[in-house]
Amino acid sequence: MNFDPPLKQAILLRRYKRFLADIRVGEGIETVHCANTGAMHGCSDPMSRVWYSTSSNPRRKLQHSLEIVETSQGHRVCVNTARANQLVAEALETNSIPELSRLGTWRREVGVPDESGRFDFGTDGVVMEVKMVSWLRNGVGVFPDATSVRAARHVESLKKCAQRGMRAILLYCVPHSGVDSVTTASDIDPTYSEAISDAVADGVDVLAYRWSVSATNWLLDRELPFVVED
Repeated sequence: MNFDPPLKQAILLRRYKRFLADIRVGEGIETVHCANTGAMHGCSDPMSRVWYSTSSNPRRKLQHSLEIVETSQGHRVCVNTARANQLVAEALETNSIPELSRLGTWRREVGVPDESGRFDFGTDGVVMEVKMVSWLRNGVGVFPDATSVRAARHVESLKKCAQRGMRAILLYCVPHSGVDSVTTASDIDPTYSEAISDAVADGVDVLAYRWSVSATNWLLDRELPFVVED
């Protein structure tokens, strides 16, 4: 994913009302859209360096979007959760993940068999849901950073597909320079963590890939290990 012109730098003053953030740009203050419904642990500290994008859509109420935050440890992390599916879609289109490119031609927004709702991606006999990891805790990337009934429901749907003989994949997109492995956060959402353990036991594949992020481009880096909590 390339940004031309590059993302612009600012200083984060506060994130509030879930979808809003105030940033300092030069001597002024701008309110920007923050496309992240989570708690943003470790990546929303006031006075952090941030980078933002600008939309050309004149109908948008807020023209700018918060994209990257530099953490207190000096790591850069994408906080715009809408980017996760875009990054994965690009990787699928360019066959950048060999394990997935061998499975066929991927489609976006495929229906969940015999249920309402949709998975993020699918191909013949395969379904895949994508989640973004932005929280680094004790050296490990963890998901979720807040209770998510929706995320647990997606895992249950993947498990049902695996039980039917389909290949079901949960892919953690990790646009965070400090994350080297991924696990679940049972203390934050025990229901989700239990659902993951059950799903893995029933054949759901869990993958994690890291992307590097900068003001000019975001690049697929490498696969990361996923550790199932005991």
